[in-house]
Amino acid sequence: MAVKQRYQEADYLNVGAGTEQYVFMGTGFTKIDDSPSAQTTSKRYVNNKSTTKSIGSYDWSAPFEMDMIESEEAVKHIVDIGRKEKTGQDAEADYVRVDLAGTKTANGYPARKRKVAIEVAEFTDNDGEITGSGNLLGKGDWEFGFFDTEKKTFKTEAGGG
Repeated sequence: MAVKQRYQEADYLNVGAGTEQYVFMGTGFTKIDDSPSAQTTSKRYVNNKSTTKSIGSYDWSAPFEMDMIESEEAVKHIVDIGRKEKTGQDAEADYVRVDLAGTKTANGYPARKRKVAIEVAEFTDNDGEITGSGNLLGKGDWEFGFFDTEKKTFKTEAGGG
């Protein structure tokens, strides 16, 4: 039994304004986590002393850290949001997490996509080099499907796109 390695999951960000233009979030990023953050609900029934807990929703985010390598399109896009202090739709994008360890099909690798708000928290001096950090904040639910890493296109499980 092998532990899945981080390089077996690839991250893509749509940097196209109104068009589908996915770029790889690789070089420059030193961390992109996946935090589902389950939100619980609880209820106590009259015949029980203890409460019954359930998962009611999720408050998903993806904390990231990056070196400011602006020749990398995804880094440049995020830096632009932070520098210009963009808000609303101007600070949003589609994000795709691809399972490169999954079985590749004619449509690509298994993947999930969602709209995210890009929160740029800070740019800091790390021994003379500028780094940045923040969070990709989930907007709505995941769409499940497949991502073609060559064509850089996402298709839903139903075959749409």
